[in-house]
Amino acid sequence: MRKARAALPAEHRRLLDEIGAQETVVADWPQGVLNLYLTLRERPPSPVQLERAAAAWLEARRTVAFNLAFFTTIVEGLDDRAREQVVAHVAWHEYGHALSVTRSTWHQRREGPRLHALLPPDLRDAIDFPGLYRRDQLFDEVIATIYPVMVERVRNGDYRAAEFLHPEVRRAFEEMIPWPPSRPTDQT
Repeated sequence: MRKARAALPAEHRRLLDEIGAQETVVADWPQGVLNLYLTLRERPPSPVQLERAAAAWLEARRTVAFNLAFFTTIVEGLDDRAREQVVAHVAWHEYGHALSVTRSTWHQRREGPRLHALLPPDLRDAIDFPGLYRRDQLFDEVIATIYPVMVERVRNGDYRAAEFLHPEVRRAFEEMIPWPPSRPTDQT
């Protein structure tokens, strides 16, 4: 998880630091997450949503909780590089949630269903709506689903605008997450 965060653009790591984003790995999933909330006498997330999740952004705790059992199963048999890619993709998705949830307004969030409909089919199909996500959660899920794709592009040196995204989706994404990020300075 630390490598995934370190691989983010510097200004995005700073934003995560500013919002106080932390990470934890939970062995007893989802009960461990639910217990954390109950101990703090706060309303926990839905057990149904947590049950199938690889990770979750816990807004009240400003924490990305990673499901240890999920990761242990999903990376079994993968080489180190593939394992790091899987972990990074899930972590970047959750960091996308963290940035969107903490930076979006009610007005922006209510655009979620419309933006979801404008996503390319592969990204739209990756979001279980209607189903797992409610209308009021959809905006953040759209941003979180786009974020790992965009981070991977930058890691491959592609800082261009995301031409594969509808202009309205691209605008919403860029309002949440500064894009394109600054290029790393040349050390030579």
